[in-house]
Amino acid sequence: MSTILLSGVGALGSWALELLARADGVDRIITLKRRPWDGPSRTNLAMIGAVFQGHTKAWEHHEIDLADVDLVTKLIAAARPDAILHSATVQSPRRLMNARVDPAIRALLKEATFGMWLPWHLLPASRLTQAIDAAGVDTVVVNAAFPDVVNPALLGRYGHGPIAGAGNVEICVAQIIRYMVDVAGIDLHDLDVSLIGSHALLSYGAEVPHHLRLTVGGHDVTDEHDLTAMLHWPKPIEWSRVDEFSLFAASAVKNVLALLGDDEVRTHVSAPEGLPGGYPVRIASGRVELDLPDGIDRNAAVDLNTRAARWDGIERIEDDGTVVYTDAAAGAMAELGLAPPTVRFDDLPDRAAALSELYERLTHLEGTHA
Repeated sequence: MSTILLSGVGALGSWALELLARADGVDRIITLKRRPWDGPSRTNLAMIGAVFQGHTKAWEHHEIDLADVDLVTKLIAAARPDAILHSATVQSPRRLMNARVDPAIRALLKEATFGMWLPWHLLPASRLTQAIDAAGVDTVVVNAAFPDVVNPALLGRYGHGPIAGAGNVEICVAQIIRYMVDVAGIDLHDLDVSLIGSHALLSYGAEVPHHLRLTVGGHDVTDEHDLTAMLHWPKPIEWSRVDEFSLFAASAVKNVLALLGDDEVRTHVSAPEGLPGGYPVRIASGRVELDLPDGIDRNAAVDLNTRAARWDGIERIEDDGTVVYTDAAAGAMAELGLAPPTVRFDDLPDRAAALSELYERLTHLEGTHA
């Protein structure tokens, strides 16, 4: 009997719940959410809706805040999930992405990059890792919350962490496949895509360091196709104006099901085994192994994604998990009132609170600027 625990059923987690509720090979689903008004309803909707596809899985919902590590520990120890799909964050910056703020503030937010929001993603993931350790349960974790940086940081702090992430480079690969099938007319079974890249590649495109190889029927055709065209086909996605979480949820569910299955799956994964960025991999029976193309080894691939992280404002991740921002990102954050230029685990609650205060201040000003 396969049990999956969903840590968070918000914008991304609720999509994952809907997909898992209809997935074969899953017998029991447990959902966690701190807010009482939508967690139970979202869980009920998914379980009821899945009946239309013939699924009647066992399920339960718990109103729990990950900040209560002791309570989460007891739940994990009792439930003993085979896999955990984690998507909980302190807050989502989406409202600010579309807020009408002063152009000078908008420029600072752009310079600070998405990396500015790291404490909101890292704090809940850190608490979950502590709870899993205390519970002593052997499980696999797929983290969908900024995994390219969160997973390596957790590895540095605890010596282990999520086995895989979701989204990011995986979405880039899906875009490439759609282009090659729909525009180039390539049969999917003849196509092989190998992409090493990061979260920043999805945000900034081909200017970000990456390594792409396309083969059709065993022949290298990489130089015949433009990555920018593939990532923008048929039209660029307005990420801040649409609910893109279905994509990230589908990616996370793909990884969870592959980890629970016995058949090997060749795919791409963000932050496998705590590595920065995303890579081609093979998944089976709870294991993830790199599946790099000829001519590039593990060290070269990791170095590429470490350099790419600078587009997300991340200079490096120290051996103890401390995240160091680039000078440009740290300078912009300082002008916004955020400091210091590093994110340390012991400071996470304060850093997350400072972000929330800034967010509320800026969104409170929404509408005061044309």
